[in-house]
Amino acid sequence: MILVLLLGDGVRVLTRSMHKITELAGTVGAKLRDRSRSVKWRVLEIARAARGKAAPSRDKLRAAYSSLLQATGRVVGQAQRFSREIGDGVKHCTAIVQQTAIEGQRWVLDITVPRQQVRRQTAARIFQGETRSAGKIVSIFEPSTEVIRKGSG
Repeated sequence: MILVLLLGDGVRVLTRSMHKITELAGTVGAKLRDRSRSVKWRVLEIARAARGKAAPSRDKLRAAYSSLLQATGRVVGQAQRFSREIGDGVKHCTAIVQQTAIEGQRWVLDITVPRQQVRRQTAARIFQGETRSAGKIVSIFEPSTEVIRKGSG
């Protein structure tokens, strides 16, 4: 369930930054498509399906995870496009203070996008059954956080 929350947090952070960029730069370049509501519904759908132990619940769970991963991937792609357009000068402001704010939001996008390796972790866990992966991220906001396993140490 923690992976679902990490995916939701990542989408929320990326979408919030892209909203701020759109407010500052206007509607030039790539248009923002807000998928946060869709992601929220997928998270709730996964929570409901996770309660059941029968095979139909597991099938629903896999389908919901697949939809969540697709939506998250689209948000990440959009964030990469926004960052690229800021670098190319498509999304810009004439006022230096606003341009600095846009560059700050680009920095947020550039920091958060690589942390979306959570998508790979989720796909490996749900679809291949791999529970241990190298470089596992446990927190989007504090990526150096590590899991403390019971009995180790």
